Amino acid sequence: MKIETQRKNIVHRILEVQNAQLLNKIEKLLDNETYNFMASGKPLSKKKYTNHLTEIMIASDAGERGYDTKSAREKIVRR
Repeated sequence: MKIETQRKNIVHRILEVQNAQLLNKIEKLLDNETYNFMASGKPLSKKKYTNHLTEIMIASDAGERGYDTKSAREKIVRR
């Protein structure tokens, strides 16, 4: 089955669900799906990835300094 067909079938089935607990489980499953990986290899869900980016933006707006290119390169090379 092609992914497009599978996706449409799942959507139609979800639209028919009346059980709130089942919908909560589906939502939790989707929220916890691996979306991206940290440089360390740690997987991040979409929610955790979004929170991570928000924390970085807040720190940046507060004037905290990150790594400049040279420092970042040195840190990577040392590994």
